Amino acid sequence: MNIKKTLLATCLLAASANALAATTADLKVTGKVVPASCDVTIGTGAPLDLGDIQVSALESDHDKPTALPQPSVPYNITCTGPVAISTIWVDNQEADGTSAPSANYFSLGKDASDTPIGYLWIQHGGGASVAVTGNGTETHANVITSTNGTTWTNSSYGQASKTQMNSFAPVGASTPEAYTTYSGRFTLKPTIAPVNDLDLSTSLNINANATMELSYL
Repeated sequence: MNIKKTLLATCLLAASANALAATTADLKVTGKVVPASCDVTIGTGAPLDLGDIQVSALESDHDKPTALPQPSVPYNITCTGPVAISTIWVDNQEADGTSAPSANYFSLGKDASDTPIGYLWIQHGGGASVAVTGNGTETHANVITSTNGTTWTNSSYGQASKTQMNSFAPVGASTPEAYTTYSGRFTLKPTIAPVNDLDLSTSLNINANATMELSYL
């Protein structure tokens, strides 16, 4: 009798276990769809040294500004996939001012009397043309510009600006195009203010500092 009860109990437990057995299973899949992102490099990251400029090398007409030699620096924008971008610039020395007013001029610093030393113009080299790669094929794109990110026009000089965005479009077009790489050289055009405007009792320390900000369109 006791044996039968034990067997019966065992059978009931087995039946209960079968009733609780899973008859379904879940498969979960996770992931993310992420937009393309870009890395930006300009030169080596080290300051570009214009060297020592003798006062005697400045414009002989002391009422005229002096255009200094124009160095260039390479830049490269590499993206994880084709993406349309825009760039705009920030003058990190804005408080020091420029010797001539313009949204396209960047400060060179001040003299001992707090007078702006001059200004720096930054321009895409190659006649406002940029080497780009799209779908694995290298070609060239033109620099286009916009104040609102909606209406774009061709940029005659491809100049950097503090108030206008630059983007890149196929030659003859004026709508931003998605590329994987953007590369070229920036031509730097520093100009020193007229000698008669400057305090030359001490050395003029040229100190330009600008940041290019990239946005995805």
